[in-house]
Amino acid sequence: MNFFKKWFQKMCREAWENASEDSQAPEYNNRLRGSNSKEVVAASQSIDSNGIRFTVYKADGGHVVETKTYDKHHDCHTSLYIVTSDQELGERLAHIITYESIKR
Repeated sequence: MNFFKKWFQKMCREAWENASEDSQAPEYNNRLRGSNSKEVVAASQSIDSNGIRFTVYKADGGHVVETKTYDKHHDCHTSLYIVTSDQELGERLAHIITYESIKR
């Protein structure tokens, strides 16, 4: 049994080291080498940043818009918005996006 524990610990350590080596993007490595400030700004605005996820549900009398945001300090936050049938859906979505952006 002791052999299995040592083997499993070794495999976990190797997997952890390989994952951390793979996750370092070229932009991160450029920052470590002392690249100029424009490259650092571009690297911080990557596609894997936390965004807002929208789900629009059709309901009687309009739509329900669910937004989900993730913050590593506060975990997941969900908000619901009701868009009635007499309101313009695109205009209301623009308002919801603006409000959620300001909230963050």
